[in-house]
Amino acid sequence: MQLNRGKAVFIPVFALGAALLHIHRNDWVVSRPPPKHKVSLTTMMTTQNIKAKSNEKNMTNSTEVGKRSSQSDDEHIYLGSSSNISKSIRRKKLVPSNVICKPNLNVAFMKVHKCGSTTLSNVIYRFGYKYKLIVALPPTRDRSTIGSLGTIKDSDYKHPPGGKRWNIFAHHAMYNRTRFHQLMAPDTRYVTILREPLRRLQSAFKYFHLQRRFPGLKEQTRHGTSPVVTYLTRPQYWDPLYRQPIGNKEHYCFRNCMARDLGLKEKDYDNHTAVQEFVQGIENDFTTVLILEYLSESLVLLKRRMCWTFHDILYTYGRSSRKQRYKRNPPITGAMKDRFYNRNYADVMLYTRFKESLQRQIKERGAKFRKEVKHFKRVNKHVGRYCNSKKKKRPGKMVVPKSRWNDAFSVDRPFCGRYGKSRKYWHQRLQSAYH
Repeated sequence: MQLNRGKAVFIPVFALGAALLHIHRNDWVVSRPPPKHKVSLTTMMTTQNIKAKSNEKNMTNSTEVGKRSSQSDDEHIYLGSSSNISKSIRRKKLVPSNVICKPNLNVAFMKVHKCGSTTLSNVIYRFGYKYKLIVALPPTRDRSTIGSLGTIKDSDYKHPPGGKRWNIFAHHAMYNRTRFHQLMAPDTRYVTILREPLRRLQSAFKYFHLQRRFPGLKEQTRHGTSPVVTYLTRPQYWDPLYRQPIGNKEHYCFRNCMARDLGLKEKDYDNHTAVQEFVQGIENDFTTVLILEYLSESLVLLKRRMCWTFHDILYTYGRSSRKQRYKRNPPITGAMKDRFYNRNYADVMLYTRFKESLQRQIKERGAKFRKEVKHFKRVNKHVGRYCNSKKKKRPGKMVVPKSRWNDAFSVDRPFCGRYGKSRKYWHQRLQSAYH
């Protein structure tokens, strides 16, 4: 009788362990909702998440994050592994029960040309849409900027109802501290993004066809060579020959373009004292300066500072970014880089200051921060794969389970329909807050 009781205990435990090993590998997996007569791993995860949720009543989360998946006729993608189940329970004890995290809903994202700002503006627009916020919009759908060269007139934007201020700004506009403090909500957080200056120039040459703005440059460029190489051979010669196009002055730029977009006057380009004061002003005004070469790290840092969620910072590259994949790197020498850097002191100082600051913050936050970034990259990659899959093959919903860095959340077809969309798309959908 004692032997039989031992078997009675051992067999179910063994069977359950075998089922877990058989059903789930330590990887992202796809599965359909299990038959009702079986106990699925997903059901176990959901039950544990519900229990854990009761211990986190004081935590404030977004409307999407924290929702539990329901068993429905839709096919689901479940992301997780059996090893994460017990870990997630232990990690919840690390979060103090008295911590209240309230997401900041007022954000001004200052776009900087050819720095990945369109990718980030989609994230910000989606955030404004999710929370039904007042997003700054130009008077017409075809306007890509609000204001001109740092000046924003009353006729340059749609006016919110009842004299309200904007919650969200994510259009192109040169930063003007005084004007933005008049138009944005009082507790607005200011955010921008920078890119290594020489790589930014290469992107601008390719996207805007800048060789057309320098008379003679195209003719002096050897066949098969990128025009930017010809320019970098003698930037001090080509710069005075630049011809500004009629209209679109906000977009076309070849020198200190990041500093210009953030408000530095052209007359101060070679004034090192003025540049240093300018950079210090940006450091004082902006909550977060993202670096394109460290995009995921920057976004996770932004998430922490804004009390946002993984769901809020999911991103994908837009069409223009995908079109600009370089087939080969142009032969740019160290001497060319030095000449360009000498001509673009403001951009180099701006980028260097905030890149070093970001690297320092990453180092200070240590292994836990790097693990969070790694997990976010993994989540973002699989959300992108789900959304970019063919609609006929795409399941109805994808569920990302709870981890130490995020509550469970799901993405579905409507989310994918808004994923990576252009400014014009968002102009149509964000107008409801104006009525």
